[in-house]
Amino acid sequence: MKYNLITLAIIAASTPALAVDFGLANANTDRVNTSQWQCKRCVSPTKNHGQLNLSAGYADIDDAHAQNALGSDDNGAVAAVGGRARLASDNGWRLSATAHDLGLEHGDFDARLSKDDRYQLTVNYRQLAQVDSDQAMSQYHYGNDQLTPAAQPFPTTLGIKREQIGVGVSASQPLAGLPISTYVNYRTEDKTGHQRSSVVTPSPVNLAKRVDSTTDTFAAGAQLQGGHWLAALDYQGSVYRNHLNEIYHQTFGSLMAMDPDNESHQLTLSGNARSSLGQFDGRISSGRLIQDDALVNAAQSPIQSWDGQIDTLDASGRYTTVVGDALKLQASAKYSDRDNQSSVFEFAQYDFNAVTGIVSENVLLDRTSSDAKLAAQYRVAKGYRFDAEYRYDRDERSHSDRETTEEHGIRAGIKVTALEHWRIEFESGFSQRDGSRYQANSVTSTEQNELMRKYYLADRDRLETTLSLRHQPSSALSMVLSLHYANDDYTDTEIGLTDAKNYGYQLNASYLLQRHLSVYGFAGQQWIDANQSGSQAGGLADWSARIEDRFITLGSGFEWSGLMQDALTLGGDYLFANSDSNARNSGAASTGFDDYYSYSHSVGLFAQYRLTPHSHLKLDYRYERYYDTDYTDVAVDAVNGLTTLGDLSHNYNAHQLMLTYSISL
Repeated sequence: MKYNLITLAIIAASTPALAVDFGLANANTDRVNTSQWQCKRCVSPTKNHGQLNLSAGYADIDDAHAQNALGSDDNGAVAAVGGRARLASDNGWRLSATAHDLGLEHGDFDARLSKDDRYQLTVNYRQLAQVDSDQAMSQYHYGNDQLTPAAQPFPTTLGIKREQIGVGVSASQPLAGLPISTYVNYRTEDKTGHQRSSVVTPSPVNLAKRVDSTTDTFAAGAQLQGGHWLAALDYQGSVYRNHLNEIYHQTFGSLMAMDPDNESHQLTLSGNARSSLGQFDGRISSGRLIQDDALVNAAQSPIQSWDGQIDTLDASGRYTTVVGDALKLQASAKYSDRDNQSSVFEFAQYDFNAVTGIVSENVLLDRTSSDAKLAAQYRVAKGYRFDAEYRYDRDERSHSDRETTEEHGIRAGIKVTALEHWRIEFESGFSQRDGSRYQANSVTSTEQNELMRKYYLADRDRLETTLSLRHQPSSALSMVLSLHYANDDYTDTEIGLTDAKNYGYQLNASYLLQRHLSVYGFAGQQWIDANQSGSQAGGLADWSARIEDRFITLGSGFEWSGLMQDALTLGGDYLFANSDSNARNSGAASTGFDDYYSYSHSVGLFAQYRLTPHSHLKLDYRYERYYDTDYTDVAVDAVNGLTTLGDLSHNYNAHQLMLTYSISL
């Protein structure tokens, strides 16, 4: 129920008169005969219901990369199962389950069993797959950690498959009259496949490196809530196990060590408190990262065991208060510390092929970062709001070219909702980064040009602006235009990245042409331009490069229902995406590089026909046209002394036709 200001004033003035409760719950119904009462409009909700989807179809695919869009790389028959179900009993038990595309490369299942909304058991499964290429040509067999030359190049597929299984339990139970909730979650993920990698034997060799690992994650916690406060204690941990050790060659020995086994643990205490003066939110976490896996026995390394350990400490706090009826203030701060407690060893230093006799120790890299922010929101008038923010960031890195960097930034914006059918948001900000004396040293860069500035450490001035316009002249038509612009100027950099620009737009529109027909469309472009300079002689800049990246996305779609006495619904979507990168280098023999771009056309059409009130048929057609090219991809033996995986570019058309039968249970 909504009240105007006059009604609220009357209620406030007549509070004593309203002290008597005239609510229906307190009505005297002792003498009322209710045996003949009935509600003709009331429909009792069905406790048990669900839907089963059975899909079968055919796919015409000649490139496994199409799996990323269509969910299957099989050329021929395909099938999938999906659906949802919800069961409820009179004693408070509820079961809900959903499944999507089980049988395809991207499928998931989730089930939740609860009792009186106080106890819950969750089980879920998810499969993910990403294909890089099935056209890779390898000159080496790799099995049992051994690298063996092949008589001739053979095809292999580059891609990663992930399978996740999770289970969780949660409960809510009063403690000393206060509600407390607890949970325990566990998830395991197996990752298998092949990915691009390279070794030296002693000539460079690109190969399809095997991937076979398991990651287990754990989480547990408890939350206690009072009238004006909340406190929570949480634990998060993960254990990573790699089932592969190394890449070994009978002649050249150990060529590459695989990712080592490791684990992480973190304990977090968080909470908030609320009062008439405002609200405070706080969080503090303590953790440890551990890597103590056995090392590969390489001849050039004297280390047989490694004790890697990093202790972490994170803390954050935020205070929010409202002053009057127009001003909102917020102050927040964060702190993060990474303390490296790993082992330190001495290594003999080499000069070409001779031992110099000088020893050097590996250094432990620590990092501490902190930031503070002050923000304000002021309502100038109804429908007009002004926002302002100041932010300070500080980073300290041990054994770095620049051990301390500091950044100051301001941001301001205005939000307008008072104009009829319009919503306008404008925001602009400026930040400046500097820091301690910049000096390359022997620990971090023995052969680095002393004029070089790493982009994440260098002095930088950044300007950012965003504008969002939303126009809805009627309930049927809605349009949104978003613009953004950012400029980075590395003011004191002579060697390295000197400036970069990032700008673009996004336009979205939707229109309800009639009650049964709706259409939508969107278009967007993004431009990223960067300039950098370098020195081939190791002194002042003697070459420059410019990189121009371009991105385009276009899309449209429709849905038309109510056909054939409301039995048929038609729909479709179209998406076009294009990316293009152009690089020019004044120091190269040819200032321009070859093609590096990709594009795709994706089409989806469907027709859904209702057979009965509880079942329907749906016919889906999906099409993808994909093309990309990378001038760095060359044939296996195109360059003397270099072994590649061949040309991994894509150029294909893929089709998929699926018929789905759905029945409501």
